[in-house]
Amino acid sequence: MKLNPMRARRIIAVAVLLLVAFLIVCPPLANGGVKVTLSSSPPVGVEHLYVTIREISVHRADTREPEGWFVMTNQSRQIDLSAVNSSQTVGLGSASLGQYDMIRVRVTNATAIVNNTSKQVQLPSSVFTVPFSFLVRLGVQTVVMLKVAAELQETPEALSLRLSFTAIPEASAA
Repeated sequence: MKLNPMRARRIIAVAVLLLVAFLIVCPPLANGGVKVTLSSSPPVGVEHLYVTIREISVHRADTREPEGWFVMTNQSRQIDLSAVNSSQTVGLGSASLGQYDMIRVRVTNATAIVNNTSKQVQLPSSVFTVPFSFLVRLGVQTVVMLKVAAELQETPEALSLRLSFTAIPEASAA
């Protein structure tokens, strides 16, 4: 059976349109898993130092500030920074496939336990941006370890907490 040249052109045109539609629709829908873990460094000198992380966002490398930020997770998570060198998951979410260059952590609350007494802690800053390059791929969970150093200062008026974050690559889990 011979194919009509006009019909062959229609088939090719439909195939090209389907391919273009697939290339437009599929990349934004394709996501990869991202897991952010946190580990504290030096001891903080109190019984417990609870910090509430409200949001973790990631920044696409191919966009400029302030655009390009995507919320990876916005579930509040309370962590104890007095647990030195123990890893805790603080964010588990997804991001569209691609290269990222920064992670942003929002801290909403900090409380110290000193001599079995709870004390509110002041944070000079609640948003922390950590430069870190990582790739989100389809079917692979990207794991990023954030090391946090906490510096607690006590004044007669209040406790003040300065946090600094650094990112360390972890092995990707399949």
